[in-house]
Amino acid sequence: MWLIRNYHDLAFQRRRESRDLYSETLRVLSVYEQDRAQAAYLLIINGLVWDAEIVIRTLYEAFAKAALLSTAPTERRDDLLNEFWEMLPAIYDRQGALKAKTAESLAKHHGNREDARVFKFLRNPERFKVDPVADKRTRNEIERRWSFSGILEVLKRGSLGHERLNWIEALAHMYGVSSHLVHADPKAFDLMEDRSLRGDDLLPLEVSHICRMLSDIVYLTSFTLYLNERSWGGVEGMPEPLKQALDGLTKVTAAHREQFAQSQDEFYANANE
Repeated sequence: MWLIRNYHDLAFQRRRESRDLYSETLRVLSVYEQDRAQAAYLLIINGLVWDAEIVIRTLYEAFAKAALLSTAPTERRDDLLNEFWEMLPAIYDRQGALKAKTAESLAKHHGNREDARVFKFLRNPERFKVDPVADKRTRNEIERRWSFSGILEVLKRGSLGHERLNWIEALAHMYGVSSHLVHADPKAFDLMEDRSLRGDDLLPLEVSHICRMLSDIVYLTSFTLYLNERSWGGVEGMPEPLKQALDGLTKVTAAHREQFAQSQDEFYANANE
């Protein structure tokens, strides 16, 4: 991550004289992603692996949004930036105001003036865009376009003029696993029950799980920077510092992942009979 962070600083420093809303949006998405990566790492080293998995979901979100922008044709960038910085916030303001109305009523019911004034403020039309923007269909389309699944669909097909990213839909699997944990649904408890029922393969499984999360962190942050720079013609091929980070992580984790894979050979041999 040190290699990645340093490369991030250099990449955007080179862009400093020609920075614009487009490059600054990619920069803040990348910084946000790297900060969440650090948070996930701290959770991992403190043994909170399920919590780290939840935080890593935000890396997927940041990567997807950066990828949507950086693969867009130049003529679409302004429209996407307008959606991201103007339309989406207005949609969220409206949704927040509607929710705050009920919360304000509850606070008043219990005589909580301090909370009530906060919720009332969130419905202030002079501070927030509380009136609907565009029609409902347009709002739904914008939210769908910026959702994780919506972005993957665009990048998988290369629709709307975007560059097609091969196999991008594979990201949906681990994003889905993290989502089960976020939503506390039955699948999340299946995962935890599986962990509690393991035998001799428990340690290899836990180590392999950590290796996969670390790989997610390094690969997502590296490819975000790669797509960023490539979008303004800064690089051709993975830059060497990022390649070093990817190769170094692969080298460190390969033996641990192979150990777990071998521990599962008998299970899959029987399962496929």
